Amino acid sequence: MSPNPQDPNPQDPNPQDPSLQGPSAQAANAARHGQGPVVTGWSHGDRVVRWTHGGGVVQKDFAGPTQAALAWDGRVIVVEALDDTPYTPTDNAVVYEADGTELVRLAPPRDLVAEPSWVFGFFTAHLDAQGRPVLVVATQVGDFWGHPDLTAGTVVDVQEWR
Repeated sequence: MSPNPQDPNPQDPNPQDPSLQGPSAQAANAARHGQGPVVTGWSHGDRVVRWTHGGGVVQKDFAGPTQAALAWDGRVIVVEALDDTPYTPTDNAVVYEADGTELVRLAPPRDLVAEPSWVFGFFTAHLDAQGRPVLVVATQVGDFWGHPDLTAGTVVDVQEWR
């Protein structure tokens, strides 16, 4: 399990790109252009995640350090602390509507490896080059990635991470 998975789709910096501005500038730009939420108050390991919505700020507090937080398609995905203790719940990624309402708690597929207890949970998340979220699933024998299926509450198109 790598502490910093590399983005398989690096992009050239564009100073006009709001994603390359600071959190305050991103929030202001999103508000001006009527865009969806923008995560404004989060760093790896924080127990609080904040994002903009309708001119206000939504805040979610978590019991443990968070692994990832990103805005996507009018929603926010947060990956909570990973617990690699066998036989513990692995549904540590949650998708919120922009207003902070929990839409779905994602569970990683349990059939990725020979023993379901070897699936630890979600390790991180990022957006791919098409702007779709990618969630990385940590297991005892290697990592996998896939895209969220909000209807099924899991990830699909699963492939080995490396």
